[in-house]
Amino acid sequence: MMGGMNSSRPCAVPVAAVLFLLASPAFALEGDWRIALSRAAPWATDAGAAQAMVGARFALREGRASGPGPLSCGQARVQAIVSPPEGLFQGGLPVPARDAAALGLAAVEVPGFRLECDSGSFDFHQADADTVLLALDNRILSFSRAPGALAPQDAPEARVQALLEQHFAGDMGFLADGAAAKAAWLTSELQARIDAYFARGWPDDEVPPINGDPFTDSQEYPTRFAVQAARIEGDVAEVPVRFADAYAGRELLYRLRREAGGWRIDDIDYGRGEHFSGLLAVSVD
Repeated sequence: MMGGMNSSRPCAVPVAAVLFLLASPAFALEGDWRIALSRAAPWATDAGAAQAMVGARFALREGRASGPGPLSCGQARVQAIVSPPEGLFQGGLPVPARDAAALGLAAVEVPGFRLECDSGSFDFHQADADTVLLALDNRILSFSRAPGALAPQDAPEARVQALLEQHFAGDMGFLADGAAAKAAWLTSELQARIDAYFARGWPDDEVPPINGDPFTDSQEYPTRFAVQAARIEGDVAEVPVRFADAYAGRELLYRLRREAGGWRIDDIDYGRGEHFSGLLAVSVD
């Protein structure tokens, strides 16, 4: 394993913390959301297009909901709910505890909301303060209200959001094709470092120097992310991103520079005195 990439370890989730989320004024479905992730539901045999709804907006206010498909509806009524694993997604999980954890939900009682409106009934389950999950058309959709999800398209946090949406939709292993697909979000300098890393090559029977996902600093990939507000100084920006799964969370710092008329990712700070650029440099020495 190169660079000390993290692997998640289980930890207990206090029920008191869940009850605090439910009672918090910030825990509300009303407002604006963006669909950041889409994955096949655990029960699905035909899950449809993976990215069809990613990037779509959902809003709920004054008794009306607006969003893709049946999520646009009138006469909207919301009630708070708490669901054990067996009750999540209206009881649809084949192996409740295991499947809930795989979706990033590990609490014994998961808070959420039931939206009743003229197009149907929809259960939203809260994964964290910025994320709720909904089952729709045999897919599990992750809705985010983190700053990056709602930022203007040309903002630095929106650029990180777009890269991570694309990243989570594909193979998150560090492979040449996947890295090349991210070129539009990276500075020319970072892309050159990545190109040099893959140009080195290594035997098929050897573990590559970077063994894991440097974009999330993990080997066991997180199930969600929340892009926070950017700190901007001139042509440089820093964007904190929180990654989490059912058991643990961590925060990375994405560093961006203005290049070619827009914000591009120039490095990732892992918070241990290690950086993405440093891993790449060591790997090609």
